[in-house]
Amino acid sequence: MTTDVLQKHYTNLADDYDTYLHYSGEFVRSLTQKMVAMLDLQPDDVFVDLGGGTGMYSLDIVRQVPLRHRVVLVDPFPEMLAMVPEGEPVDTVAMDGLQFSERPGRYDKILIKEAVHHIEDRPRLFRNVFDRLNPGGALLLVHVPPELDYPLFDAALERSLNWHADPDELARQMKDAGFLVERDSLDFEHEMPKEQYFDMVRACYMSLLTSFSDEELAAGLKEMERKWADIEILKFNDHFDYIAGYKR
Repeated sequence: MTTDVLQKHYTNLADDYDTYLHYSGEFVRSLTQKMVAMLDLQPDDVFVDLGGGTGMYSLDIVRQVPLRHRVVLVDPFPEMLAMVPEGEPVDTVAMDGLQFSERPGRYDKILIKEAVHHIEDRPRLFRNVFDRLNPGGALLLVHVPPELDYPLFDAALERSLNWHADPDELARQMKDAGFLVERDSLDFEHEMPKEQYFDMVRACYMSLLTSFSDEELAAGLKEMERKWADIEILKFNDHFDYIAGYKR
């Protein structure tokens, strides 16, 4: 993937990001409950949401855990951070995740939700994060695997195989950085009108889709229209790998 693709994706989608990616309160809460549990998030923890965008997940997490410190929400795109509602217990930092990991600082728990595949030098990131964490700290990756089960056109499904990071490789890299690694997963079945999902694809709701030209995307949508011509409601599975690294 290229920096230009990511810049285009997140600056264009910022205003509608939560509209397309929120899905439902039930969806977000199912993910955040597992995040809280695997991070063992406690009120005294200094919590960093690295690559957290609009803060969608952080804001739901603080509804569950009364953190005494403000959430540190880091994202390289100010347009995304600008969508955080005023008055929330969140400090935003407009910075690349790798760059942030190299700044002085001490933290207890760090979440990276569907952003680690945007960082090329992941071993370096994990080493930096390990060094910044206090003893007993944790890093949690919540990650979509390369093989998707989404109702997308074939070229997008094929490109995803090299777009998203291999969870086995992520686990190995975290172990190499010094983490004790534990893995789990979560599956959520979506059910939505076909045209709603097609609109999401048309708006390039995933960074993967932004990597296609307008012509390629239009052709992909026509392929989808043919494939699901007789279906009005799409049902599909969203699988997330939860990869936790603990610093003992």
